[in-house]
Amino acid sequence: MVGVSRVSLEQLRAIAGLRLQLFMNSLRTVRGRLNLLSRLLAGVLLLGAAVGGGSALGAAAWAITKERDFEWLALLFWLVFLFWQLFPVMATAFTGNVDASSLLRFPLSYPAYFLVRIVYGALDIATALGMCWSVGLVAGISAADPRLTPWVCLIVLFFVLFNVLLARMIFVWIERWLSLRRSREVLGVLFVVVMIGFQVACPLLGRYGNQPLQGRLQTMARLLPAERLLPPGLAAASIESAVRELNSAAFRSFALLLLYGVGVFLLLSRRLRDQYRGENPAVGERRQARQAGSVSLSWGLPGLSRPIAAVFEKEFRYFSRSGPMLFTLVMPMIMVFILWGGSKGLLARQSGFVFPLGAAYCLLVMTNIVYNSFGGDGGGIRFFFVSPVSFREIVIAKNLAQLTILAADIFILWLGVRVIYRPPSLRVLALTMTWYLFAAPLNFAVGNLLSIYSPKRVDYSTFGRQRASASTILTSFAVQFAAVGIGALAVVAGWHFSSPWVACEILLVLAIPSLIGYFIVLRRMDRIALTRREVLATELCRA
Repeated sequence: MVGVSRVSLEQLRAIAGLRLQLFMNSLRTVRGRLNLLSRLLAGVLLLGAAVGGGSALGAAAWAITKERDFEWLALLFWLVFLFWQLFPVMATAFTGNVDASSLLRFPLSYPAYFLVRIVYGALDIATALGMCWSVGLVAGISAADPRLTPWVCLIVLFFVLFNVLLARMIFVWIERWLSLRRSREVLGVLFVVVMIGFQVACPLLGRYGNQPLQGRLQTMARLLPAERLLPPGLAAASIESAVRELNSAAFRSFALLLLYGVGVFLLLSRRLRDQYRGENPAVGERRQARQAGSVSLSWGLPGLSRPIAAVFEKEFRYFSRSGPMLFTLVMPMIMVFILWGGSKGLLARQSGFVFPLGAAYCLLVMTNIVYNSFGGDGGGIRFFFVSPVSFREIVIAKNLAQLTILAADIFILWLGVRVIYRPPSLRVLALTMTWYLFAAPLNFAVGNLLSIYSPKRVDYSTFGRQRASASTILTSFAVQFAAVGIGALAVVAGWHFSSPWVACEILLVLAIPSLIGYFIVLRRMDRIALTRREVLATELCRA
């Protein structure tokens, strides 16, 4: 790639104008205005995290530079690096990536396409926070030693460019692997294992980490040589060498950092160039699947009609092939391990609250599924409209599948609490179940409405596009907090009257309007779906 020509600049200007026009057009709808409101609220939180994190890192960098304890400077660069690369992977619900591959239908030059992918990918939360925190590092070190300002700016600039390229490289290669079913299943299992490792590591370290401080420092000292060969360590080592006037060592570390950046750039360019030339590995896989496919009879579930059983089976097959769904299934056990800690554990003296808190968390992790029920159907929504099946039956089948997954989550949670702590008492079980009688119908009713009024296609083959719309996420969190808050108030009322059964009675009374509301929404689902059929088809069938 030798540069961006004048034609490419015109293409980039046209793409920017197109994005601006699409944004302005989205504000004409209620959903678009709600999405803008949710983005503004998220922007306020993002601004607080950017300013607070940048100030904290800047203050830490200033103190380290003043005290000449440069061994700790690498820790700051590692914090920025790990957050920058791991946050988008672990929090796809908060990251959304624009599909730039559709631009390949137009005569776009490769340099322009490369820059568009970099710019689109750089407009995410991790990049914004990483840049702000990097500015904090520059400000802190420069304030402590102004002579280092030019060199620190150069090092941090290349460190930022490296992180941007690495984040894009990770995304485009994961997208390629997710385009194949077999690699998608392998990555789903790896994702579950990594998430379990992260969640369980801290409680286990806190429980069994009895090594004295001196021994831990010696272990860290042994890892320092290896850490200095990686990009965050190289950035810190280059600054430290510049302070000690070791110019050759400083330039050597900078050259290695630059070499890392060139390697990441080449890997990213290779994948984007293959995509630019039209490579699509999923096409051949789908063709082989059609040739080798066979027709099998659907499940026959007692008590359910054939259409409901067919949709129920379809949902279960979708769930079994989804990495996030597998993660949802094991989250209750992970929650138990997080709260576990023996005599020093978080809820060691209040173990009776583990099961209710875990049950509430089970409902929370189902948010993306319950509040965007038709997202995984994609273009298949057209078959629902032409089939001789009412939308009410389709929604019932989806809710039954979601309720079954939820019941499996709660059962796994109950087993974990029973093994690690003690069996939940009858009062705790009654309180949890009565809260579910109130909270589950409320979530399903609101989720069914938002699934039709604010749908968004879920693309399991493209990393970062497995979430609902911004307005749906905002509304779902509000409903979840309201349900948990009402349950907490009921517990407080029971504690005030010295009887936990009072809380159960309050939740049973509240469950009546919740159930009535759910059945009212379910009864009107056919009319609502027909009214919103164009919106459903437009949002779910888009490429």
